[in-house]
Amino acid sequence: MSEVVIAAAAAGIRRLAACLLAGLLAGCSAPAGPLGAGTRTLPVSSHGVAGAGSGVPVVLRFGDHVVAARLTDTMVSRQLTAMLPLTVQLADAWGQAKAGPLPRPLTAGGGGTPVHDPAAGGIYFWPVSGMIAVYYDDLGQTVPDPGLVRLGVVEAGLDDLSRAGRRLTVRIEPVGSGSR
Repeated sequence: MSEVVIAAAAAGIRRLAACLLAGLLAGCSAPAGPLGAGTRTLPVSSHGVAGAGSGVPVVLRFGDHVVAARLTDTMVSRQLTAMLPLTVQLADAWGQAKAGPLPRPLTAGGGGTPVHDPAAGGIYFWPVSGMIAVYYDDLGQTVPDPGLVRLGVVEAGLDDLSRAGRRLTVRIEPVGSGSR
């Protein structure tokens, strides 16, 4: 029983930390209810993700790791694709996503429906700050307007990204580009 209480308290602390530190990307609001309510880690899968089978396959390289992802076929994702290969500095300030600034902003128009509840495995753009974020956990927060723009989905290797530390340099490149 005490393990359940400890796990719930830890989840609540992570949610509180996420809300306090989310200024890096957007801000958030924790769901109402007891500590631990709504906390979940979602499996990474392209099933149930709109556009998962279409778009541009890319890899995210850091250290000796390669994470497979697919960018959506939207106007805003095509802008990101045009920047590739691209090196970005990502930080993990709140225990659910690695986020960092793009070298130049994307135009968020044509990015589809705004996302207010980002899912684990999702790659998103925050148009207010020009940040890209790869979510590896879902702590139940919501993102305020204008919401996030979904750029793609991680198809394999999300666990490597989640364990990569608080700061890392990631190279995003199209599959088959041969760069290293």
